[in-house]
Amino acid sequence: MTRCLWLARALPFPWTAGTRIYTAKLAGALAGAGVEVTFAGYAAEVPPQPMPGITWHIVPGGPRGHLAGLASPMPLMAARHETPAYHAALQELAAQDPWDAVIVDQYGMGWVLRQKRIFGGNPVFVFITHDHEESVTGMQWRDNTASIGKRLYLGQNYAKTRWFERWIARNSDLVTTITQHDAGLFAANAPGVPMLPLVPGYDGVRAPERSIGPGTPRAVVLFGSYRSSAKQANLRLFLEQADPVLSRAGVEIRVVGDMPADFRRSLEGRYKAARFTGFVDDPAPHLAAARMAVVAEPIGGGFKMKLLEYVFNRVPVAGLAVCASGLPDSVQAEMLLEPDMPGLLRAVLTRIDDPAALNLQQQRAFVAAEHAFDWRERGRLLCEAIQAQRGAVLHRAVGGASSYAALGTVA
Repeated sequence: MTRCLWLARALPFPWTAGTRIYTAKLAGALAGAGVEVTFAGYAAEVPPQPMPGITWHIVPGGPRGHLAGLASPMPLMAARHETPAYHAALQELAAQDPWDAVIVDQYGMGWVLRQKRIFGGNPVFVFITHDHEESVTGMQWRDNTASIGKRLYLGQNYAKTRWFERWIARNSDLVTTITQHDAGLFAANAPGVPMLPLVPGYDGVRAPERSIGPGTPRAVVLFGSYRSSAKQANLRLFLEQADPVLSRAGVEIRVVGDMPADFRRSLEGRYKAARFTGFVDDPAPHLAAARMAVVAEPIGGGFKMKLLEYVFNRVPVAGLAVCASGLPDSVQAEMLLEPDMPGLLRAVLTRIDDPAALNLQQQRAFVAAEHAFDWRERGRLLCEAIQAQRGAVLHRAVGGASSYAALGTVA
């Protein structure tokens, strides 16, 4: 059986953010494909739940503070998670029976690649990306609404991220991406490294039917986690432009999802149409209580996993075209996608009082997506790619040893 060591910043619990969900589901799918997975990371906010084929290894302590991270040549995310405790855990895990693959989950764990020498058996090093962070941090730096001090910080973090992420990709044996677009961006700076796009799967609730009618509240819903600076910036950008337009039309904006208390306080009372609900265990009632879902996140690329929640809960989607990256064309065709915010808001107001069109849209989107997002297929593809690269790595190792021996003979 293939043995895989999965190294992450923290165990992926609770499932309140897309990055945690993607990591947990992909690791589970890989285990389901017959790979023995040991998953290491700092303790999560809640105890890890059992998942077949996965052994959880909790790294003692936690990440460094922000100030300590700023002094590092690595971007803040990586500098905070490289600690003596994690190094000790890595030494302990590397000393176990040789691993076939070592997975570096997200650029914040890229420092692990500097420790390749401690692993015996020539494992395959796989870089699991959640986004093209160079693009994300670059967009954050170019945000003119930020203060001068914040832009200086964002600028240095962008420069560090740009260098570090490219270095990680070039020093990996396999890079996985969430979209084909991201695969192209990584390939441009890591020539010769195999790229494997793995669009997320979906194994959540699938509403058997839904009828949107006059009694359905005239509301749009934005669902997600608002912990990161990029997510918070996106929400502010949307509310600043959408609130005046939608409040005049009597359309409510319902923001549902986990966010820091101080951030929520800064928003409440500022906007007329917006209502804020924190983390919820079950999103279904909140999705059913809106006529449409809106996805408007110009800062940051990647795949928006909330799109699948909307589609399979039969909520018609309106969004910026850039936010639908990675979705099959057949699914995108059943969404209202616009290139800019004014066009998006016009599309919402045009459609929101047309129940027949809304119901047709949600029904067609569900059918188009029904068989397109299978986690088991993602696990199989990753397993096969690891095994293929394992053969290539071993071949290079044997070839390198042969060449060295031949060189010694000639000398």
